[in-house]
Amino acid sequence: MVLLRAFVFAALAALLTADLCIAAPADTSGTTYALITPPSSLDIGCQGPCACPIISRPTYGSFVLRRTGADPLYTYFAIERYVASFNNGPGVVSITGSGRYRIGGEVALSQQMTLDLAIEGQPPVHFDSGLKPVSVPFPQIDISCAVHGFDCFDTVIVVDAKPVYPAGTPPVAPLAGLESVRPNPFTGRTSIVLTLAQDGPADLAVLDLEGRRVRELVAGSLSSGEHVYTWEGRRDDGRDAPAGVYWILMRWQGGIDRRRVVKLD
Repeated sequence: MVLLRAFVFAALAALLTADLCIAAPADTSGTTYALITPPSSLDIGCQGPCACPIISRPTYGSFVLRRTGADPLYTYFAIERYVASFNNGPGVVSITGSGRYRIGGEVALSQQMTLDLAIEGQPPVHFDSGLKPVSVPFPQIDISCAVHGFDCFDTVIVVDAKPVYPAGTPPVAPLAGLESVRPNPFTGRTSIVLTLAQDGPADLAVLDLEGRRVRELVAGSLSSGEHVYTWEGRRDDGRDAPAGVYWILMRWQGGIDRRRVVKLD
């Protein structure tokens, strides 16, 4: 166990050349997440085709995910108060830090997480997942972040986490999102039906296949329940949008949904 501990810290010391990102400021708002163990872990060793052992230590802990903004493609979050640990022989090694997370994309849902983590008081190390496909329904998060881009020998933090609900409160499926876009394809106009589980900020927009905004339909706060909006096939400037394929994109506090729609001549 002593050799393992020395190996962990020696490997971390060798990986401290990466640049650090600026951590998001702390805030009391946000959603608390708990790491699912396993598979959440700290892995040190060979990645991909390289043939050397990987030392994997299950990690236990939590963090806070706080929404910070959005653009036509992504919703952005701050990761705050990341506190985790793993057993290392007779002791427990602490992992603390913060980072950022984004989810969205042009066609398929993608995600990226960056973390600046200090392991048992060592200088912070910058972990980056790169842009990866979303493999589980948000708000659950399942992603791996590496120090050197999953190089042959690397340090990887595996983050598999779900929101924590108050004691005695059962998890509630997020009753929010786009219910329908009809007719589709359409010629003159199409109706968009969306639902929100609770009052809060939301926006609804039409994007082209390059991710550029064509028409903003909603931007602000909506009440809970069902809402119906109409897109008459025009741009924000009032001109007719050309025939083709578009995305109806809805974003709300903690969620994102989209539907493909086809406009005919």
